[in-house]
Amino acid sequence: MINVLAHSAPDASDLAGLACEHLDDLSTYVTHLTGSADEALEFVAGGLAHAAKYPPARLRVDGRAALYRAATRACRQGHRFPPRAQGPTRFLRRPRSPFEAHMDGDAAAKMNTVKRALMTIPFDRRAALLLHDLAGLDYREMARALECSPEAAARLLAAARRDFGTIYSEIAL
Repeated sequence: MINVLAHSAPDASDLAGLACEHLDDLSTYVTHLTGSADEALEFVAGGLAHAAKYPPARLRVDGRAALYRAATRACRQGHRFPPRAQGPTRFLRRPRSPFEAHMDGDAAAKMNTVKRALMTIPFDRRAALLLHDLAGLDYREMARALECSPEAAARLLAAARRDFGTIYSEIAL
């Protein structure tokens, strides 16, 4: 017997529910990927707008990886939502105050060292490291999010860990 519901296309409410479920994780991932909380929200919104236009056919299987793929693609290609103003009007926008965490000096210095080391790793490697360690995706889901093979995702992750360890030990001195 053929299950017709297994082959039906997902509707917008299914994707919206999945996006609401993973919104905090997506924004944390993109914040660490870009280094800016303000830009992260714009990139997540841009990625979700793209994912809403082109939802995955198998939302239950590929949904989480599709959300991370859309957010990663938005960061890589600079797709923000709402789009940034072009020309001289971009200078008239008031900058937002930066997000400041309240920590003691030693914890803040250690976190600053981790963030600096993370931001020096190339984009694809940084994305692989964050997808695996922060988002908890397995290699198949990482491969879908990074648009590569699972073997390439494993190589990116290994290279990211190697680079991060080297750079962190140099910065921490």
